[in-house]
Order: sequence, then structure tokens, then C-alpha cells
Amino acid sequence: MAKEYYSLTQTDILNKAKPYPKVRELMQDILNNAPMKKAGFIADEKWNGKGNWMIKVSEKNMSYVKRYMGEGKSTKGGDIMTYEIPSGKVVNKKEVPVSIRFRKSRKIEPTKAGTAEQEKGSAYIFDRVVSKNVNYKSWEDIVADVEAYDSLVKIFNGDVPDSWLISYYAQQKVLLKEVQPPKKSMFDHSGSNSFMEYITKLCLNNFNKQLSLGGKKDSWNPADIWIISGNQKQIIQELEKSTTTIHELNSVLRQMYHDKRVMGISLKKTGKVAYYEKVNLEQDGLIPNTKDYNYPVPMRSFVADFSIIPAEGMFTQDVKIIVSGSGKTFTFQIKANSSDSTTGSNLKFEPTAKGAGMARLGKAPVDKVVNILKRDFNQTFENNYSEYPKNLEEFTNHPKGENYFKLKVLPTLLPIITTDTKSVDTAIDNIKKSFGAPKDRTTNVRCKLMGLDFFYNVSKLSEEDRREFITDMIFLAQKKAFTKVDYFGPFGKIY
Repeated sequence: MAKEYYSLTQTDILNKAKPYPKVRELMQDILNNAPMKKAGFIADEKWNGKGNWMIKVSEKNMSYVKRYMGEGKSTKGGDIMTYEIPSGKVVNKKEVPVSIRFRKSRKIEPTKAGTAEQEKGSAYIFDRVVSKNVNYKSWEDIVADVEAYDSLVKIFNGDVPDSWLISYYAQQKVLLKEVQPPKKSMFDHSGSNSFMEYITKLCLNNFNKQLSLGGKKDSWNPADIWIISGNQKQIIQELEKSTTTIHELNSVLRQMYHDKRVMGISLKKTGKVAYYEKVNLEQDGLIPNTKDYNYPVPMRSFVADFSIIPAEGMFTQDVKIIVSGSGKTFTFQIKANSSDSTTGSNLKFEPTAKGAGMARLGKAPVDKVVNILKRDFNQTFENNYSEYPKNLEEFTNHPKGENYFKLKVLPTLLPIITTDTKSVDTAIDNIKKSFGAPKDRTTNVRCKLMGLDFFYNVSKLSEEDRREFITDMIFLAQKKAFTKVDYFGPFGKIY
């Protein structure tokens, strides 16, 4: 049997059953009377009338199906029920039977939409509430909106998880309240001839090398969708005249945002409540200087543990920096960019924030973090895994091996950071044990050493400089302009 491809919800299920009148009538009755209607069914799109037609149902709906249909052929302890049904379709004077297999599923979310599909879903719902004047009073209303839900299913290439429906409801509620886009706005996400395509090319063609953007538009402005109001051709003509410098482009986009003509919006998945924040949208373009505006960062904010996890045979590869201030707690997890690599991996900085909505931050661009540490604070750290030992044999005599960490790094760090051991010998011993673990893959322990060396470089800074540098990292992660990196573009953030 071909692999199931689940994407059929209520309307599509009935359409699929049209050639089989009795099946369609049966499914119509079940769909109309089940406790969870639209969101509790999803069927195999590839079914062609032969074999079993698999329909995944929620737990509540499976109980209803069993009561309605009676006992069919039960497998997997009743989690799958198969029924042979007269179809109403006659072939060669014989009625063709149809086999329907109902399968209980805790999560009716067979497909995992990528970031692009999730953002397209946001743009679709925004257009529906702003341009089509649809009023959702709960996330369940999106499910009940047949046109909207079926469109989301097509965008997701399968069922839409409740968590995303909840997020879409929260996002649109904030959009209407805080952003207040004009009626008839266009919600542009991507594609040929889209505004996203235009603004991306404009940025990269003019400023990629100058600003070291690495060919990524998000390194300048992380907006996921663009709300366009008015004549897009005229807007583009105005922008074409305003690209001599990145600061001029940002200034024009800032004014267009305030005039509600062009509004870039960065989207994060939310819970039941969403929040909104303006970023780089001050009318006067004033940007903070982290020398004057920064967060307290004592060395105890740096966390590294060395205990061996029995099931893994090694310690955790990550180190962390936890920074609290202004009602928020920022946590930077520093670990391998690719933990499964068998050839080595550089570090990545994955920050999150708790408080005031528990916003997730964007990734801090490590190259810029390292450049600031070198250029502005005279430290020598390089995010280059090839400069560190890859195994126990190399660790013994490597320039950044046992002696370097035993005599310099660990004696400096262990007394002042948050750790599960203050013993240099214990830490060294567990580094050696971890090198031999199957999951190390020549990558994970090496990245732990890199993280510790990064800590060691930061520990050399004065308290004042340390506060400034770590605050720089927080601004970089959020794409908020500051004096050292002042070219980030204006956008609103829903999180």
C-alpha cells in the first residue's frame, strides 16, 4: 500500500467519497455528529478506492465511531477499527465494497510544516481578519471557518496543529490592536515578484559585502512578512531613490512604517497570549550606546557543568550565560552548530528570554559577537573548531589541550562561575572521559572546550566591559541597532 498522505479535512473527505454515495452519506452523518468535528478528522489523500481508506481521528471521535458503527475489525488494542461498507457504487452489476480504517491518534498533525509554511499561515489569517473583516473570538473559530481552515490545510500540506491555530488567533488579535493595518492591506510573504523578493535583493545587492551580511536579508531586518498599503510600484520607486546608504534606507522604511505604508513584521510562535514590540522604529533614529545602557553580568552568570551523565557516558556539551535585568532573563546557550557532525563544528549562540511574554530571541550572529570581542575588547578568541583538540590523544599535547585548560582556563573560571565542581582535576578527568563517549563524534567535547575558552576570554574583561559586551550580544540577537552595529532595519515583532 502506498504511504498515507494525510491532508483531507471535513469538506475534502466528503468530496473524496463522492463516487461512493453510501460512504459519503455515512461520513456526512459521522462528521456532523462527532464530538470533535472538523479538527478531529484527517484522511489519506492518496486513497484511490482500493485497499483501506485510513482516517485519523481524535480519541473522543474514536469513541463516537465505535458507538455509531459498532465493533469492526479491531487491531492494536482497539486503536484501529476497520469497517467493510457497501459503497453504493456498482461495477459489472456488483456493488463495490469500501474498507474504511479509523485510527485513533493523540496528535492529528501528520505533517510538519516548515517555517515558510507557518509564516504563510500567519499572512493568510492576517489578510482574512483585516481585508475580509472576519472576526475570530477564539482559536476554535478559525477551525469553524471552513474556507480559512481548508486554506491552512493546503498551506501546511496536512492537518494544522492546535498549537499553531492558537498562535494564529493570538497573533491576529495583537495585529488588530497594536499594528492596526489599513483595510485593503496586502500581506506579503514570499514568492516571485513579491515585496519580500524585492527588498531582499535591494538589501543584498547594495549592502551585502559592506555590512558582512553573509547573503542573508535577516542579518539586516528579520521581518517575516511585509504589510503593504497603497501602490507597491510607487513604494518601490521611492525606495530606489533611497538606497545610497543603509541608514537612508532605514530612515525611509521607518517613516513608511509610521505612515502604515510598509510595515515589516517579525513573527514568533506564541502561546494563548501574544505581545508586540517596535524595534528600531524611533522617529529620530536614536540608538543606545551599550557603554551607558547595559545589564549586570557577574561571572556567576556564566554556567558550565562537568558531571558525567551515566546514560551518555559524557557531560553536556553546552555552556550558558544567564543575564537578568529590566524584568527579563536572557539565557544564551552556547553549543555546537551541528552536534551530529563527525568532522567538527563551530559554536552557535541560541538565546531565549523569559519575562514580559517569554520572547524568543533571534540567533546572535557569532561572527559579529567574536569580531566585537576582538575589535573592541582586545581578546583573541576564534570560533574555529580546528584550533581545538578533537580527541583524547590530541588533548594530551595540543596547544589548547590539557595544559592550557588545567593551568590557565579552569583555575581562572571554576572559582568564579556557576558550576557543579570547583576541582580542576575533576573537570579535567571528566573532559577525558567524555572524549571517549560514543556520542562525542569528535565534535561535542571540542565545543565544550571552545565554550570554556570563550568564557575565559570574557573573564579577562573588567566588570564594566563585561556588562557592555554581553549587552552587545543581547542587542545582536534581537537585531536591535546599537552604536557598534547601527544598521539593523525597522520592524515590529509579534511574539
